[in-house]
Amino acid sequence: MFSFRRIAVWAGAIVLAVAFVLVGVSKLEGDSAMRWTERFGHWGYPANAQYVVGVFEILGGVGVLIPRWRRAASLTLGALMVGALCTHVVNGEFPRVIPPLVLGGLAFLMYCSHRWPAREQTTHHRRGV
Repeated sequence: MFSFRRIAVWAGAIVLAVAFVLVGVSKLEGDSAMRWTERFGHWGYPANAQYVVGVFEILGGVGVLIPRWRRAASLTLGALMVGALCTHVVNGEFPRVIPPLVLGGLAFLMYCSHRWPAREQTTHHRRGV
């Protein structure tokens, strides 16, 4: 039987996986990789830094789908989103802080999801009501 908690955790993991794998791949290949190179250079990061970030995004995205790796992957993705958030704030790109806030928040929820207590079914019933 599926619980709401289990469905919510899997839905969050799938959203994170899709988002991070797609963005990570965009940093590694094609025309979008060239745009990422320009952006990272504009932000003052070393040449080819987007490749390192892209690989971590892909690994984190895949990792959240594996329950045993979910906490470590979520922590990694959260750290990446803190870096992205700081980068956008420092560079005055305030509209761009929304995606890192949302994805970082979801990564934080995934990190904490193992602590959510599973609700147990009660077997006693109220009588006389």
